[in-house]
Amino acid sequence: MEALLKKISDRGLDAAAATGEDALEFWAHVRTDIATTSREQAQCFIISAEHLSKQLSYSDSIADLNAALSLLNLPQDSELILDIKNSLSDRFFTVGDYSNALTHYVESTNIAVEHSNIDAYATAIIGMGNLCDAYGDHDRALSYYQKIDSIDHALTSRSLRLKYKLFMLACYIQLGRHSVAEALLIECEQLSILVSDKVLSGQVYLYHAMLLRHKGKAQRALDYLANVQYTYGNLHSTWLSNMLRLELAYCLNELGRTHLSNWLLESTEQRVDSGYAPVLGLQLFNSLSTIYEQQQKYQAALLYQQKAYAIESELVSAIPIGELGASQLRRLSRFELQLKLILSEIENRELKETTESQKHTVAQLQQDVFTDPLTLLRNRRWMEVKLKDLLLHETPFSLLVIDIDHFKSINDELSHLVGDKAIIRVSKQLAKHFHFSDASCVRFGGEEFLVILENTDEQQAKMYAEQYRQRIFQFNWKEVLGERGLTVSIGVTKHRDGENTQRTFYRADKALYRAKANGRNQVCLEN
Repeated sequence: MEALLKKISDRGLDAAAATGEDALEFWAHVRTDIATTSREQAQCFIISAEHLSKQLSYSDSIADLNAALSLLNLPQDSELILDIKNSLSDRFFTVGDYSNALTHYVESTNIAVEHSNIDAYATAIIGMGNLCDAYGDHDRALSYYQKIDSIDHALTSRSLRLKYKLFMLACYIQLGRHSVAEALLIECEQLSILVSDKVLSGQVYLYHAMLLRHKGKAQRALDYLANVQYTYGNLHSTWLSNMLRLELAYCLNELGRTHLSNWLLESTEQRVDSGYAPVLGLQLFNSLSTIYEQQQKYQAALLYQQKAYAIESELVSAIPIGELGASQLRRLSRFELQLKLILSEIENRELKETTESQKHTVAQLQQDVFTDPLTLLRNRRWMEVKLKDLLLHETPFSLLVIDIDHFKSINDELSHLVGDKAIIRVSKQLAKHFHFSDASCVRFGGEEFLVILENTDEQQAKMYAEQYRQRIFQFNWKEVLGERGLTVSIGVTKHRDGENTQRTFYRADKALYRAKANGRNQVCLEN
């Protein structure tokens, strides 16, 4: 994509300036007159498809995505093909073509396993579970979502990890398993702190409000909904914005504010095209029927119950639930074993690569390629070599993941230049504190740092982490930040014998987002 953007820039054009109908013309021009490879032409179709989707021109969007697919080939384009199939599945689901959606989900699992793309595999399984949810079979949907549990640690995207957990959470709520849902909600709330996605964070608020209402705490649920409306007011999600309105109507009705509740339901009905969004329409009509029944408006309740039944009947006949049965789940079970083998092969390959390149490692560590230019700490590339070396020599180690609290607000309020100065000071204090030979300090990315402590157990690591946290908290930040202070949150864990580094980092990351969730400026340990 970078090569294509450079070609566009060389022609004196600005890709970011094209919007709406102009964007469609712009990318058609780029595709025919500027793109020189089939991959670049496919990328033009993909961008055009996204613009068409925003304009609700789903059929044209699907056509452009299919055109993009026809220009690509396996294995070299496997990642892009999987991205397109994911988008196609979403479009087919939106327009109610569930058979085609399932076809692409199934094909995606095959390609993802063949080309070791675990994130794409999980995305496709979420899609299959969502089809079961739309059918109304939430137990079967859970069977799909739980297939991701065994590869959770290997997902590279925190957003994807949060997404599948939210789908599971919604199932538990639908099934009335509120105690399990509440435990999972805590995990989702902690993870959402590290995920910059307003829609996913909004869903966390939505499900929290639902659980509060089910426990008879409608006023507290209303407070949560007021918070999400304020914090995530500009939501680019038709489903979420309308689900928030429906939940708000439930709460208002239970608090006796029926006039406001009814007004919200009626305005939501005007916003939702149940023919184009049948799953959302079903939710809407069920809500209308339930609330009107609670208000003893039985004729209106019956009318909406009939509308809900009509949509439900269409969904039952349209969704190929038979193809999502035991045979499909058995097929995925076979894939699970294959994925575990893939992860094992990756780890073994890393160890072999480490052995072969061991004689070059010392020289490579001296090169600038292993140094972060801003902080002069080690970078992620160096860290990967270091971790392979520790695994090869079976050296015990603990891991610290450190994140600057509220760093985005420093950039937003004081400028990115000040943010860079803050990062430099934090990194210098990190290097001073962990100055001993068995400690390695890495800038992991942005405002996030990582410390590897060799031959150190988790309690010692936690002690070092706490001392560093206090050092940063007590540091004189006035010269850099004025009257504002700065703190860090730290997650700590210890590498276990026989596990790969992905699992170790996953636990440290989990401890970090628990520290964030507990109020920041603290250290959390994950055993």
